[in-house]
Formats: sequence, C-alpha cells, structure tokens
Amino acid sequence: MDRRVKYVIGIDGGGTKSLLHMMDLEGNLLLELRGGPTNIYATSEQAVEQELTELLSQMVEASGRSIADCVALCLGSAGVDRPYEKQVLSDIFRKCGVTGILTITHDAEAVLVAGTGKQEGITLVSGTGSFGFARDLEGNRARTGGWGHLIGDEGGGYDIGINAIKAAVRSEDGREAPTLLLPMLMKEIGLERPEQFLQYVYKTAGKPQIAALAKVVSEAYLAGDVRAKRILEDAASELYLKTSTLVRALHFENRPITLVANGSVFTHIHYVYERLSHLIKSSYPEITVVKPTLPAAHGAALIALQSLPK
Repeated sequence: MDRRVKYVIGIDGGGTKSLLHMMDLEGNLLLELRGGPTNIYATSEQAVEQELTELLSQMVEASGRSIADCVALCLGSAGVDRPYEKQVLSDIFRKCGVTGILTITHDAEAVLVAGTGKQEGITLVSGTGSFGFARDLEGNRARTGGWGHLIGDEGGGYDIGINAIKAAVRSEDGREAPTLLLPMLMKEIGLERPEQFLQYVYKTAGKPQIAALAKVVSEAYLAGDVRAKRILEDAASELYLKTSTLVRALHFENRPITLVANGSVFTHIHYVYERLSHLIKSSYPEITVVKPTLPAAHGAALIALQSLPK
C-alpha cells in the first residue's frame, strides 16, 4: 500500500448540514468540505444518498485523489447505530466506490474521539435535546437519554426553554413568585399579553424556537433571577444523572477518563457547564470534563484511521 496517496474520510452527518474531513495516514487534515443534511432520520434515504454522493464527488474533484485510495471511512450521525441504518449507509458508500473499511456509528462517538483522541470516555450532548454515550477500550458501550423532547431530553435546550415558559405562566397566575422570565420571554418572543403564550407554544413555535429560549433563562439568571437559576440547576442535575448512569454502566467510578461536554447549552450557558463540572468532580474526582476543540468530523476521521490494521 502506497501510504503517500492513501487517505481516510470522516463525516459528521447532521440533520441540517454535514462536515467532511479528509485525512492522510499520518493524521494530517487534507481537506474540509461542507454539505447538506445526511441524517436518515432528518430526511429521506434517497436524499441522503444524493447528498453523500455529491459530497464525495466534490472531495474527489477538490483533492485530485481517487475514491479507490480511500482505505477507511467513518460516518457519525445521530441515532445511527443500529444494524438497519448501518446497512443502508454502507450500501450508499459502496455505490459511491468506497472499498475501504466502513464504520457507521452515532455522532456521539465521533465527538468523544474528537475530544479525547481515543475511543474511551463519555460524551454528553446538550443542544436542542440531550444524550449521553460512553465507551471503554474493550468496545463496551452504554447510552442514556435521546428519547426526544416529549419524553426524555431533560437538560437540553428545549427542556430549559419549556420550563421557563411554564415558570412564566405560573408566575402570571400567582402560583409562583414573580420572575424576570415573564417579561423577558414575552419581549424575546414578541408577545403583548401572557395569554399569547398559548398560540406561541401550541401553534407557532417548533422545537428549535423553544430551545432557543434557553439563552433568555441564562440572561435572567445573570440578572439575579432565582427561578431562572433553579431551572439551570435542574438542567445540570439531569445531565449529571445521565453521566452517573453511564459511569456505573461501564464501571468508570475510579478511572481517569474524560467527559466531553458538547452542544449549544454547554457552549452558551456557562453556568450549566460549571455546575455540571462541579457535580461530577465532587462524585468522581478522576473524571475530567472538557469541551471539544475539534469538530466531530475530525473525530470520525480519527476513528477511520484507528480502524486500519496496525
């Protein structure tokens, strides 16, 4: 094998956009490309096939490399870790001419490797929803959360946003003490009267819009609002519960591992990240909490690289 021309591919297959990293066998980034949605739960299988085909074609054209020289490819995409999805996506890549080793996995594993450089540790995602993933060096895996905004995304942006609206209307009713969340949410949304929350929640807003209100909770907390602080504390507690469940599942209690905290809540709400870090450090001193500095596509490329025979 001529290592000078061979390469690996890592793809972060998102529901709204995708990112591809092309890497040589020494771990150097050769090319980065962006594309449309490639998550089969966000769009049709036909649309995913078309998008991946186009993304790989652009890569070949931009790099001047042959697709036949790709010795390994890893795609990380939310929810994609079951046999059916793996087969569908593997078939697409084979149609595109990829003959190397294929790894199809959850995007949380790609985030883990991007943050730690190895396939061991914990990924905790808190964006619109929330999800926890853990893996040890023996290949044992555990997961928690990710059940969707109605039944199991506690600690995510939607959970924070909807709890803020609940607190606001409870305050309006007199069932709770006054809170800055009521006027601040109304201003953010553009409501003139509290009754308009009904139209907004039940007819106008979708998950992303309500999740975006998490930033208002952070602003209210920074302004000294007690109710906003409690909502953020509850979110951190739920994320800690996900973490402790994964720690017990893989017996990480006394092991020096890394937890990668990823997602918009950790990025934009410093209090949740700091509160979670404190809770984890108090219970598990050996665990280090970090935010990723490299994209999930980089982690996917590293997984592809690590899949090659030594």
